[in-house]
Amino acid sequence: MIKLSSKKIFIVGVILLVGVLGANSYRLSKQNRVLGLQLETLKQDPQSIAKEEIKQLTEKLSKLVVLPEGEEPVVATVTDKEKLKDQPVFAKAENGDKILIYAKAQKAYIFSPTKNVLVDVVPVNIGNQQLTITGVDENNPLEIALVNGSKNDGITGELEKRINEKQIPGVKVVSKATAKVDSYEKTLVLDIDGKHGTQATELAQLVGGVVVTESTESFPEADIMIVIGADFK
Repeated sequence: MIKLSSKKIFIVGVILLVGVLGANSYRLSKQNRVLGLQLETLKQDPQSIAKEEIKQLTEKLSKLVVLPEGEEPVVATVTDKEKLKDQPVFAKAENGDKILIYAKAQKAYIFSPTKNVLVDVVPVNIGNQQLTITGVDENNPLEIALVNGSKNDGITGELEKRINEKQIPGVKVVSKATAKVDSYEKTLVLDIDGKHGTQATELAQLVGGVVVTESTESFPEADIMIVIGADFK
């Protein structure tokens, strides 16, 4: 059984039942997909959105609503609302809106920076089923390369250990390396061959990282590369 640790930002919600609050709460029962899947059409902000920018977002939002304490949200940006039209939970979102996901508090906030408006609040419930990655199993393995972009020696071994402990079917760490620089603030997840966008999004949720589309690092022989930043705990 997978449980969310109170000390880790590992988002291990295999089944995230997402619904709209208030009059639309009945839709909770219809949401039976992992939140990572529903975010696959969202482009998560890369390293350029550093902690200071996340702080600015939360400061603006905190003036509109009381936010959960004790955790930093995972931030995503809506880039094409048309791709989300079949997902009721994002029905009110517009291009440019920010999605702030608080895993431990089990809430996600849709915020419009241009209008300075809280668009919606989405409850997120984490189930206790075995953790899986979409489209990945023993017959369709997913190879992951870990790269240490922080000053924390041995962090790739620690992340490999945590991934192995989750016993995710088909997921395998195939290499570990050191990045060209050790100043990465955020943990980055890159789909190397451009064919594993959904899996990259779900892994980013798992490790508390952000999805990026390019990197200055040398590409290893793997499907996905995770560059571990200083934010990884």
